[in-house]
Amino acid sequence: MSLWRGKYPLILASQSRARQALLANAGIEFEAVAAEIDERAVQQASSLSAPGDIAALLAREKALSVSMRRAGNFVVGADQTLALGTRLFTKPDGRALPWRAMARYCSKAPIPRG
Repeated sequence: MSLWRGKYPLILASQSRARQALLANAGIEFEAVAAEIDERAVQQASSLSAPGDIAALLAREKALSVSMRRAGNFVVGADQTLALGTRLFTKPDGRALPWRAMARYCSKAPIPRG
């Protein structure tokens, strides 16, 4: 039995497996729909620098993007940011890249090989 009682399915504006697992584990039926926005372009156009502000902006933009295509549905947008001091990190293109980026800022971080 689902906790969601809306007329239409709840829409998660995210392809994140972690966010999908949160809703599924809470017993909420939903449909995941990709937002199809250029997150870096949205962030750069905003001139925001605080990680929380950027995450809130991206979550809103994702929800707006999906809601335009899914009128009448309740759409949930979510995002997160990673920062070390004033340095913001973006999504890496590969597995080793986050470690390399962190190693630049933390001299004791191991760098995976391979």
